[in-house]
Amino acid sequence: MQTLTEFFQRYASAYVNADTQAFGQFISLPSMLLAGDKKTILADTDSLHNHVLSQVEKYRQLGVIDAEPVLQHQLRLSEQLQFASVYWRFYDGTGKVLFTCHTSYTLQKSQEQWQVVAIILDDEQAAYNRVAGTQA
Repeated sequence: MQTLTEFFQRYASAYVNADTQAFGQFISLPSMLLAGDKKTILADTDSLHNHVLSQVEKYRQLGVIDAEPVLQHQLRLSEQLQFASVYWRFYDGTGKVLFTCHTSYTLQKSQEQWQVVAIILDDEQAAYNRVAGTQA
């Protein structure tokens, strides 16, 4: 069984490389994305791929080429469920941190692999807006 740290390292690699095929194995469909007062249901493969590709494109426009997840908190909810709080660092091509943010995840074990069932964007949009605003 992979650790959550390993899971998020693989998740980050698939995400920043826009590898939607690989990324699909990390997300259980349907899943929910919560950001402020908005709820987005990722109901099928198309909605997941469109979300990932739009986010990656948005980050690439800022110059993001890599992301590093740091698992800050892990809580066992049940045998099959875990909660994880992750601190993300997003890097440009020179290795400079462009921005950081926190995201929370609820994960479910499926056939000995973790899959995300809910994502809570804590401060990602605000962090993105700060960087995008300085580049405008």
